Amino acid sequence: MKFDIPIDTAETDSNYVEIFKSWRSFSDLFDDAKRMRVVTYCDSPEFILDLFEDLDELESLEVVVGDVDDYRERLIEKPDLADRLERLRREGKLVIYLCENKEVHSKLYLIEYADTTDESDEDGSEEDSQMTFDYDDSSKTGATDEEQASPAKVIVGSPNLSRNAWSNQTNVGVVYDTTADSDLFADFEDLYQDHRNSYNNGGPFLEDLTVQLEQSDDDREEVIKLFTEGAVGTQDELGEVHGRLADHIDAEVETVDLVLDEERDDESPTHETESEADAGDNENNEPGLEDAPQDRITLSLRGYDESTVDTLSQMSDFDATVSNNTLTTTPDAFQRYAQQVFDVPTMHLGKGRDQLKFHYDGTVYRVTQPPADPQRVDDALAEIEAYFETVDDYGNSNNPTAVKAHMYEALLWFFWAPFANRQAAFYREHGINLDKALPYLYVFGESNGGKGTFCRFALSLISGNRVEAPVDADEIGKRKVRNLRSVHTSFPVVVDDITKQKVNSLDTLRNYWSGWTGETSYPMFAFISNDKRPGEWFRNRAKILRFDVNFMTSHQGEAEVNRLIDTENSIFQWFGYEYLNRDLELGEDSDALREVRETMQDLYEYADRSLPDYFPSEPAENAYDTGRERWRNLIDRDDVTITRDGDTLHVTFPESMNFELHEYKRDPPMTVRIEKRGLDLVVKTPDEFFDWLGETTETDMRESFLSRARSVLKR
Repeated sequence: MKFDIPIDTAETDSNYVEIFKSWRSFSDLFDDAKRMRVVTYCDSPEFILDLFEDLDELESLEVVVGDVDDYRERLIEKPDLADRLERLRREGKLVIYLCENKEVHSKLYLIEYADTTDESDEDGSEEDSQMTFDYDDSSKTGATDEEQASPAKVIVGSPNLSRNAWSNQTNVGVVYDTTADSDLFADFEDLYQDHRNSYNNGGPFLEDLTVQLEQSDDDREEVIKLFTEGAVGTQDELGEVHGRLADHIDAEVETVDLVLDEERDDESPTHETESEADAGDNENNEPGLEDAPQDRITLSLRGYDESTVDTLSQMSDFDATVSNNTLTTTPDAFQRYAQQVFDVPTMHLGKGRDQLKFHYDGTVYRVTQPPADPQRVDDALAEIEAYFETVDDYGNSNNPTAVKAHMYEALLWFFWAPFANRQAAFYREHGINLDKALPYLYVFGESNGGKGTFCRFALSLISGNRVEAPVDADEIGKRKVRNLRSVHTSFPVVVDDITKQKVNSLDTLRNYWSGWTGETSYPMFAFISNDKRPGEWFRNRAKILRFDVNFMTSHQGEAEVNRLIDTENSIFQWFGYEYLNRDLELGEDSDALREVRETMQDLYEYADRSLPDYFPSEPAENAYDTGRERWRNLIDRDDVTITRDGDTLHVTFPESMNFELHEYKRDPPMTVRIEKRGLDLVVKTPDEFFDWLGETTETDMRESFLSRARSVLKR
């Protein structure tokens, strides 16, 4: 923009060029300032905060930083600094804007003062380094009203808002003494706004932290701690490159149906691009040239961080090259790199979100397909049920129906996980906290409970018998969890044989979705453990299922399970097609798998097959709650007493059950608030507690426990 600066005007008391030989000579101009708006270089958000707090009269400071496109790395391991900056930003007192798309050299200071006097003029003199432009004094004769307005200064020149290098640096600036309501000051305000609006795209710095704090149920301290942990940029460079590679592969490599059995029609449709049809035989040409084979993908890496390029360089182990800021790879190399470096294959929804695509062995597979015919769907459902019924044939359990329901619930989660990013986009449109709405899976039970074998079965179904092995627990840590968000895959990460202590330590999962933009697919996590329920924060974000069964050692049973795992079954492909053609809706509860249940029920109806009695039409952990049964069985113990203390219920256990109190405390859902005090469990929300236990009949012996407890509360 452009505007004229009036030299001969009543709007200024003086305008002069000043040489600033020290930080002190420059910062003296900020004394008594009540409001400042600045465009400057400033390498440190900490310095901006210190300046704001050092100026006693300053009520608001707004800074457009021209030389730093992201201050996040300056906050690493500084949660207190982030906390103070966020509070001031939210209150509108200290607001920082960053120039993400351009380095801005401008230096502009708009200063409004707290009083109506200009102390620099009190003695009628000015510093020797100050040079004043001549103008006609008669122009001030009509300035009576102007003299009553708040004084202000505008500084245009070279000084940065920083103490750095002032010991051997000299700066110069043009200073305009004026008032906050003058036309001159308004013109400079427009200039400031032009800088802020032209070069800032992301809004005020730390606005994203404010959003996380508003959406999270966790303590403020914990959210900020995670926000300042590790180097996190405003853009996931590695995820961006992986996404670009996936898009190129989708566009340039033939997409074929994930055919599983010989009975499928050989005329199944495939997609072939024009570039492939015209490619010809160019296998001997140099990679990266225009006439290179179409299965070689070339991307520019210019401008990417060195750490991003270093990670991508690992593709060179799989027939790819990284040189001269260029990556040349193949679909197969990209897939093998992702599998080895991140322990997960690549799978994602296509751009139209109407197909699930799976990259494997250098091929792009279309996973989602319409059901073939009712009989084949019926056969596929029968094979799934046959797996669950191994509980009856080869397992020992007090409640085999509950075990099969929990197994089916776990399978529904595996079918849902590759589509979780679709649901994330839907939830985000409605302002729902993704970290609480998209559940992880935690399956626990005793050894020989079939947990690891079930994972092989589920992974085989969603990958077309191509992936069975889970990730070893020793390979998972906070850094691994963060890195997996950059793979651009929705294939679930299954971690086997993990301890609850290890799960509790993965607090990166608390705000796993905080940086999700929808451009990169995030994988969901399933944890398999012999330990009972992990910590509260994780239970609040997970579907907890128990395989309460012990399988007998039997060669016959092992052979049957292996046969079922190896059998080619297209049920997931048909499920995916039907699921993507079903609209997502907000329900009255928090069941993330509602549409998954409905889709499976539609497939049963299509096959004209009856639902098994253990099919989880509602979350199995609610319908078959083993913890609830444990609490109901407390009536069999005469040494458990119930007393009232105000509006709370005290359940007192004998000393012999001291170590069991923790398990009983974890059994109820999170809505039931329970606190442990010695040998007592204090139920703070009795109504929710009784709702969870459920109503009983007069002939049910459990009624004595409920009646006894309710009667205590009524006294």
